[in-house]
Amino acid sequence: METDWAPLGTKVSAFVVAAGVLAGAGAAANAMTKVGGPASGAAMDLSASPEIQTLSSDVHAKTASLKTIQIANPAIEVGKLLQLDKRQAIQQFQTVGKSAADQVETNRKAEEARIAREKADAGKSPHQRQVEGWIREAITILAANGTAIDENSVDEIYLIIQKESGGNPNAVNNWDSNAAKGTPSKGLMQCIDSTFNAHKLPGHNDIFNPVDNIIAGVRYTYDRYGGFEGHPGLASISVGGGYQGY
Repeated sequence: METDWAPLGTKVSAFVVAAGVLAGAGAAANAMTKVGGPASGAAMDLSASPEIQTLSSDVHAKTASLKTIQIANPAIEVGKLLQLDKRQAIQQFQTVGKSAADQVETNRKAEEARIAREKADAGKSPHQRQVEGWIREAITILAANGTAIDENSVDEIYLIIQKESGGNPNAVNNWDSNAAKGTPSKGLMQCIDSTFNAHKLPGHNDIFNPVDNIIAGVRYTYDRYGGFEGHPGLASISVGGGYQGY
């Protein structure tokens, strides 16, 4: 007389199908997108994802539990478990896949910006490239210390420097009202000593150091004018006027 209680071997074999499906997820993950280029990084090993490891652990736990229970119609029961685990796996892969796609897009944009900058720099003089290098270094330090500034401000700072000092980090103004008071403006952004000392960052104490001078000049501009949009020289030029000192 036949019974619908399947032997343990049948139950375990049926569930191993489920285990195999999800165990293959890690290998499939390694086949996901690999983006070329120096800024995009290597292939993303999604098999190491905590979510995928959790799913694999769940399968092992469910397989082990079959050693101590009996299931009527094991194919039906395993089918239910397979559907549940399949939905969970799909959801996890969708989440991990979106994260991977977002990172790829971020890397792509960064690489495009780098290439565009290199093309633009190719037409600039060595001195301009040097000054812009100082500006970018200062921007990185400023951003790390809480100033809301990024690469988009390079052109504005460069214009101020050209108007103030001509790009000479050792420039000293000995003829204006500040000089008459005994406090001449100095450096790339032409800071007087008191302004420099009030707006420098710790470790950036040399008024003739180009990066230190830019840091203090930018912080002064933000403190007094709220940003470059309020800088009197830039504001005047934007409406067709001449440059005005700040």
